[in-house]
Amino acid sequence: GSWLDKRCDDLSAAHPDFRLFLSAEPAKLPVNLLQVCVKLTNEPPEGLKPNLLKNLAPFTDDFFDASAKPGELKSIVFGLSLFHAVILERKKFGPQGWNRNYPFNTGDLSSCAQVAMNYLESNPKIPWDDLKYIFGEIMYGGHVTDFFDRILVSTYLDAYMKDDILEGADIYPGFPSPPNALSTKDIREVLEATMPQESPIAFGLHPNAEIGFRMKQAETIFLNIRELQPRSGGGSGGMSALDKAKAALDDMVEKMPEAPDMLEVLEKLEERTPFVNVFLQEIERLGVLQEEILASLAELDLGLRGDLQMSERMESLQAALAEDRVPDTWTAKAYPSKRTLGTWFLNLLERNRQLSDWTVDTTLPKVTWLSGLFNPQS
Repeated sequence: GSWLDKRCDDLSAAHPDFRLFLSAEPAKLPVNLLQVCVKLTNEPPEGLKPNLLKNLAPFTDDFFDASAKPGELKSIVFGLSLFHAVILERKKFGPQGWNRNYPFNTGDLSSCAQVAMNYLESNPKIPWDDLKYIFGEIMYGGHVTDFFDRILVSTYLDAYMKDDILEGADIYPGFPSPPNALSTKDIREVLEATMPQESPIAFGLHPNAEIGFRMKQAETIFLNIRELQPRSGGGSGGMSALDKAKAALDDMVEKMPEAPDMLEVLEKLEERTPFVNVFLQEIERLGVLQEEILASLAELDLGLRGDLQMSERMESLQAALAEDRVPDTWTAKAYPSKRTLGTWFLNLLERNRQLSDWTVDTTLPKVTWLSGLFNPQS
């Protein structure tokens, strides 16, 4: 890092045509270097068809003509390109797509295409089993660590890497493989014209699989719209973001009850039954959460009054209060919830009330609100 800092300080005297290329892998680079750089990213396009066309683009007619079996190689490369597009796009389905995230890249695709060419040169027939093993267990399989994900990769290759792909059979309903006698340009034109609209069926999933993905997509869109809303003046007599945050802060500080005292509860106990242990754990977790809430609100209040300099953490809390959403620092120590901040806080008060009522006599209650526990499974 220090060596690179010194070298960057000398760049002012470098030749005008000098260019410095650095890896895009995550790294701690000097700030002065980042400030003078133009940041570029190369991400795969969204959608199965754009990904497929992008994967096929590097393979030209010259590449296929160099093979003794150009038709078979085109079909295999098409199957590999579709396979690569499918496994990349499958990530958007979350846990339904993959159990873990894997760094698949175009290098895997180009290496597999070269391996396929070499095997076609040295075998009279297409060695499907050998190719599937190399693709699924070595090239792509080298990234995959989960057992069930390896089964998924193998299943896709079993569906794509077979003689049917040479004969124009349907890859999935309504999508046949293109004729391998066409040029690469014609193949791309055929795909543009004939590839059906993307659906979960193209990935081998149930049609309902995209419900969660679409809901997450819509949630992201609305979140981005909300982030773009002006936060300065209220306009037309409305409250500004600062006023909303201050009002929410004062309201929560006023209504926040004290968390049950763990030491006082332990003194009342005569025996530690499983039910008592559960409630003690809940009291401990509630105390940690309420302590975080009160401490962060007190810090923000000092910042709004000018007694403390506003930090990034305080600004994030202020924005969350103004937008009626639960701050991330609270969520990290709270129970799972999709509520807005107002209803979430009322729910917190009800949880506190249940635990406070139990601490009065610490006996087994007639009714317990299970969903009001941090860990209902306990």
